Amino acid sequence: MTFDDGEGSIERLYEVVDSPPYREIPGVTVTHVFSTGEGDEVRTATYSDYVSAMNDGGTTGYERTYAVDGNTLSLKEEFERDQVILTVNGMVVSSFPKQINLEDSVDMRYGNLGLVRKTDRDSGTSETIMVGQRGPEAWEVFTVDPEGDAVRESIPSIHELRRDPDTVRIINHSGAHSESIGYHSQLTEGLPAFSFPVFFPFITFVVSGGMVYGLVRKREGWTS
Repeated sequence: MTFDDGEGSIERLYEVVDSPPYREIPGVTVTHVFSTGEGDEVRTATYSDYVSAMNDGGTTGYERTYAVDGNTLSLKEEFERDQVILTVNGMVVSSFPKQINLEDSVDMRYGNLGLVRKTDRDSGTSETIMVGQRGPEAWEVFTVDPEGDAVRESIPSIHELRRDPDTVRIINHSGAHSESIGYHSQLTEGLPAFSFPVFFPFITFVVSGGMVYGLVRKREGWTS
């Protein structure tokens, strides 16, 4: 997903396709509000205003709020603190270490947090999911249920994660990880390379031996 619609607006989300124009994602709007040391709030609706507010020395905090199908999910940070607060429908549900990719980027500001909208192709129903990375190989996944509550799933290790390909896809799409995650461990992926030198000669020997044995038996049948 991206905020870029080709005209500078950052209050809607768009599905990235091969070439513009990108498709707007229905049912999702976003607000970007900056706070100042005087207690004022400044809402920015364009990329240029966002960059100006981010680089303003008087700005002390930033809150990004997603409105999705009647629910709100917000990420709030105070610039002097190393935390980002996650709020769902007005309730604080978690906080994460602040990991900034690019100061002036809307799409890529947070390297460890990302929003996913998962749609069932058969029923057409959608789920709103926020992913947060806790450590190099640990995540929390928050799914907004039909009642508007955030259901938390903790994933303590990459080993646990790879047991669920669906969650792997969610994390990959969220961007809350520096690299794409595969469904199998590195050891599993490496098995063919280790087994080939051992099993290939053995299988070749068995097949060749069987062919020779069959030929000999056939010739014995001719001479008998």
